[in-house]
Amino acid sequence: MKRYLIIFAAFIISTIFSTGVVTAAEAPLAHHIGFQDQLLDFSDVKVINQDTKVPLEEIAAYLDIPFEIENGITYIRKNGIEISYNEKSQLTAKDEVALDWSPIVKVDGKLFISVEYLAIEIGYKMKTFEKQKTQRIYKEDWAHMSHANFEIYLDKLLNKKQPSQATPKANVYLTFDDGPNKFTTTNNSILKKYNAKATFFFLGNHMKKNSSIINAVVKDGHYIGTHSMTHDKSKVYLSSKAFINEMIKGTKLIKKMTGKDTKLVRTPYGSKPHITTAMKDELVTNGFKLWDWDVDSNDWKYTDKEANKIVQNVQVGVEKAYKSGDRDIIILLHDRSQTTKALPQIIEWLQKEGFTLKTYEPDHHIVQNFLRDTTL
Repeated sequence: MKRYLIIFAAFIISTIFSTGVVTAAEAPLAHHIGFQDQLLDFSDVKVINQDTKVPLEEIAAYLDIPFEIENGITYIRKNGIEISYNEKSQLTAKDEVALDWSPIVKVDGKLFISVEYLAIEIGYKMKTFEKQKTQRIYKEDWAHMSHANFEIYLDKLLNKKQPSQATPKANVYLTFDDGPNKFTTTNNSILKKYNAKATFFFLGNHMKKNSSIINAVVKDGHYIGTHSMTHDKSKVYLSSKAFINEMIKGTKLIKKMTGKDTKLVRTPYGSKPHITTAMKDELVTNGFKLWDWDVDSNDWKYTDKEANKIVQNVQVGVEKAYKSGDRDIIILLHDRSQTTKALPQIIEWLQKEGFTLKTYEPDHHIVQNFLRDTTL
């Protein structure tokens, strides 16, 4: 009888550990994921049954992989391949054929996917650096450093000392437009890793369906301002009434979803030449503050492969602003794929150079608008 009880217990244990839902008690090992010539930042990395898994939403943003959820099934579609995860059955399928293992699992309510499985299925190659506990995703036909040089890069990055705590040179405000979206999540994770703060200008129409992203941004100490409801130039600047209504509705939505009041706005495409005198007067009358920027990263111009150009634009712009005497430098960025790839290098450079990364502080408002209006 004891023998049958032991066999039954072993069966139950094996069933628990092979299911598609993993409990939080399964402790992850420290692993890192590289993509081409950079180290990616994830909010969590888990090793489950000797397979490294990362949050699906975050790696999808890094690799620009569209995914959607329909009737409890998550679909990933890229390069003619469809990978799906059924919430009810907890099974993963490729092109509607169920797999005999679980590259996608749910841990504490969040979907995690096997890095190696996803990368190989959509056409990338993988290289493991055991000493650095790192898996590198790469493509041979994309320009990238050799594996030997990448290993040297990993050693320097993973073993680097913390930035010097010497007197800061100036304050820098990283600002992100056009969210919330899946790239907001990745940018927020990167900021958290580097203990950096930022300011997000969200679009009202995007906010309505992304409450979890908004709450994460607020929880991590960042400030949210409005970037209008629609970002539609023909609607926002149709009249002074239409203009101020977009701003009022945007800030009211922020209050409703976060419980926080905000009077900070960034108007679509910048304040000049779009804002008329009547529109400016409406902002002042309603107590709004307006932020443009000192440094334009021009990130929207570039592809993921050109992320280094975004980094260079920021470096050149910040150095120019600092040399001109600016001690509160506002940088324009966007919640986009190419920006998530450039962001770690931008933050590392700013911290190394002695700049302090801050979020907007209502009690210490900095005047920065193209209208040169000190009341805003």
